[in-house]
Amino acid sequence: MHEREKMTPEQRELIEEFGLLHEQMGGTRMTGRVSAWLLLCEPPEQSLTEIAEGLGVSKAAVSVAARMLVQVRFIKRVGAPGERGDHYHILSADLASLLPLDHIRTLHDLIEHGLATVADREQTQSNYAIMHERLVFLAFIETELRELLARWEQRRAESAAPLATHHPDDDNTLRSGGDS
Repeated sequence: MHEREKMTPEQRELIEEFGLLHEQMGGTRMTGRVSAWLLLCEPPEQSLTEIAEGLGVSKAAVSVAARMLVQVRFIKRVGAPGERGDHYHILSADLASLLPLDHIRTLHDLIEHGLATVADREQTQSNYAIMHERLVFLAFIETELRELLARWEQRRAESAAPLATHHPDDDNTLRSGGDS
């Protein structure tokens, strides 16, 4: 029996919802589907062929999506001893790699540079005002994200528990931020 046949209708629907979300966020539907598949599949390491068969799509489409997900450090490519081809698995929730702090910093620097190139001009023009506003916003976001990451790491360390003791009912407590 293929993994696809083992997935429940609810899981298949969730995979499609991940695909739609990735697409809405500027990615591709296939990257969302592949990432969702790797979150739900058994075993957690899958070949391109297994992922393609599980999703009912071409191996070429999965290959392109997997390459993109590896580049953004969402999944990892690993060798499988005694087998041809690579396998893939989802990477641990490293919030720092999911939040584009380096992109925010780069955009901040570019806008700052842009403002410097027009410093000798009247700064009340709407486009200059927009650059000023974005600069302030990006500085705010960068500070807030750094603080958020620090709080996350603290909570992550405090809530580290063996996976074997995790129960789905526990998720309600985690979502609410602690004890109810």
